[in-house]
Amino acid sequence: RCRQVIDGEILTPDVIAKMAELLMFYYIPLKPKDLERWQDDPEGWMTDEESDFWNFDVRRCAEHLFTDLVSQERDRLAPELAKLVMQTDEGATNDSRSPIEQHFRREGRYAALGLCANDLYDHVDFCKWLGQHRVEESPMGVAKWRMAWLVGKWVVVKFPADQRPHAYTLLLELAQSDELLVVRIEALSSLMRCIDDWDFDPEQFAPFLKPAFECITNVLAKVDMPETRMRVVNFLSSIVQRMQREIVPYAESIISLIPPLWQSAAGENMYQTTILVLITKVIEALGAQSTSLQSFVAPLVRHSTDLTDPAHVYLIEDGIELWLILIRNATALDSSLMELLQLLPGLLQYSTETLRKVLKVVEGYVLIDAPGVFHNNGLAIVEALHALVSDTNLTVRATAAGYNTLNMIVQCVPFEAGGKAIIDSNVLWTAFTFIVEKKEAELALVHHAGFLSRIAVHYPQLFREFVLAQEATLAGTFAKNWVDLFDDVGNVAQRRLFALGFAVAIATTNDGILEALPLMVPVWNEIMSDTGSSLVYFSDVDDDLPDDYGEVVVAENKRRQLLLNADPAHKFDIKHVLADSMNECERLNGADRFHAIVARVDAADFEDFKNQLS
Repeated sequence: RCRQVIDGEILTPDVIAKMAELLMFYYIPLKPKDLERWQDDPEGWMTDEESDFWNFDVRRCAEHLFTDLVSQERDRLAPELAKLVMQTDEGATNDSRSPIEQHFRREGRYAALGLCANDLYDHVDFCKWLGQHRVEESPMGVAKWRMAWLVGKWVVVKFPADQRPHAYTLLLELAQSDELLVVRIEALSSLMRCIDDWDFDPEQFAPFLKPAFECITNVLAKVDMPETRMRVVNFLSSIVQRMQREIVPYAESIISLIPPLWQSAAGENMYQTTILVLITKVIEALGAQSTSLQSFVAPLVRHSTDLTDPAHVYLIEDGIELWLILIRNATALDSSLMELLQLLPGLLQYSTETLRKVLKVVEGYVLIDAPGVFHNNGLAIVEALHALVSDTNLTVRATAAGYNTLNMIVQCVPFEAGGKAIIDSNVLWTAFTFIVEKKEAELALVHHAGFLSRIAVHYPQLFREFVLAQEATLAGTFAKNWVDLFDDVGNVAQRRLFALGFAVAIATTNDGILEALPLMVPVWNEIMSDTGSSLVYFSDVDDDLPDDYGEVVVAENKRRQLLLNADPAHKFDIKHVLADSMNECERLNGADRFHAIVARVDAADFEDFKNQLS
C-alpha cells in the first residue's frame, strides 16, 4: 500500500520530471567552490572525486540520486534526456539566459550524459555527439575537464573501434602541459579506461604511444600527492602491460623515472608496491633484454623481500613477483642476483601464500646456473626444502611443490656439486623414513617415493650406498612399500622414473631390496610393453602464462623444455638399463645366489621379462 501511494500519488510523472530537471541543472553542475579547489588543491579535489565518501557531499549525493532516478524511470526519462543532451551548444544557448546560467545548463547536460551512459545506450550516439560538440574554453576549464570525463564514461559503454583514435587524440590534447592540472589528470584517467577496455587494440594505439609517455612523464613531474602519483604510475603500468614489445624504445625513459619515484615513495608502502608492479611489467615487456637491468632491480627486490626489513610486510608479494619475472627473463646471473640467494631459505619457510612463487624463483636460478647457485648456497636451500617436505602439517600440494623443486635440483646439479648437500641435509633419510613408516596417505607418499626414484636415477652411486647401509629388514620394508606405490602414480613419465629407480636399486647385495624383485618384474614388464611416447603426457614447462605472452615465457619454457628432453624418464632405454642392472646384480651376488634370487619370481612373469629384454 505504501509503495502504491509513493508511486501513484507522490512520485507522479510531473514530479519525477521536475526532480530530474532540478538535479541536473542545479545540484549536479560544478559550483564555484569546486573551481576554487581546482585552483588551490587540484589533486585533493580529484582524490575526493574518486573516494567512496560521496554521502558527505551534496553534489555527489545528487549525482547518485539522479542516476538511480533515471535507472528506475528509464522508459520515461531516457528518451527526453537523450533529446536534451543531444542539443548542440549553439542551439542550447540561443535563449535569454545569462552566460552563467547557460554554463550551468550545459554543465548539467554534460554531467547527465556521462552519469547515465548505461541508460542512454540505445538513445544516444555518443561518437556523433562528440563530433558535434567542440572542446571550448569555460570558467577554470570546466568544459575541458567534463569532456575528458565523458570519454572515460562512454568508452566502456559504447565506443566503436574505428572511433577510438579520435578519443586518443582528444584525450592526449587535453593532457598537454598548457592545460590545467585537474584536466590533465582526468584526461589520463580516461585514457587508462580506454586502454583497460576489453576492445582495446594495441596496434591501433601504437602511433599514440610516444605522446602518451610524454604526457605521463610531464604530469608525474607536476603532482605531489602519493595518491595521484600512484594513479599515474598505475596508468603507466597498464600501457606497458597492454603494449608489450611496443614499449621497448621507451623502456630507458621509463626506467629513468624509477629512482625519483622510489625516493618520493619513502615510507609510502602502497605507493612503493605500484612502482614494483611497473618495473615488473617493464621487465615482462623487455624479455631477455632486461638482463642488463639486474643490478638496478636487485636492491629493490632485496628491500621488498628481506625479512629483517619492516617494509617486507607490505611489499613481499610484489617483490617476489618482480624477482620471479627477473629470473624468468635472465640469460645469465650477475653478482647482484647471486647475492639475493641468501634470502631464499628464509622465504621458503615464511608463508604458504608466497611459497609457490618462491619455489619458482629457486627453480629459475637452478635452470640458469645450477653449479654456481650451489657453490655457496646449496646446503642452506636444500635444508630449507627439507624442512618444507618433512612438515606433515602442510597440504599434499605444498609437499609436492617442494619435491618438484628438489627433483629439478637433482636433475640440474651434478653429483659433485649437489650430492654433499643432499647427504648433509638429511632429506634422503626423511623421504626413506616416510616410505618405511607409511603413516601418510598414498597420495602424499608418492612424492617422497618419486624423489627417491629421482635420486636413484641421477645419483645412482649415492642411492646404492645409502640402501646398502640399511639393515635388511628395514630395506625390505622400504622396497616393498616403494613398489606398492607404483600403482598410485598416474603420470606416464613418473611411472617410467619409478621403474628406472627399481632397476638402479636391484644392483645391490642388500637382501631386503633383492626380496622385492618378484614385485618389480611385473612393473618392468608393464613399462616395457608400453610403446607410447610419454612425452605426449608429461611436461615440466611452466603453464602459468600463455605461450604467446612475450619473450619471457619463451625463454623460461625453452630452458624447461631442454631439461625435459634430457630427462632419463624419456631419454633412457629402460631395456638397456634393466639388462645392465641385472648383469651388475649377478656380478655382485655371484651366479648361484643370483639364480636363487631370480627363482623367487613368478615363472610366467620372468619369461615375459626375458622375452621383452631380448
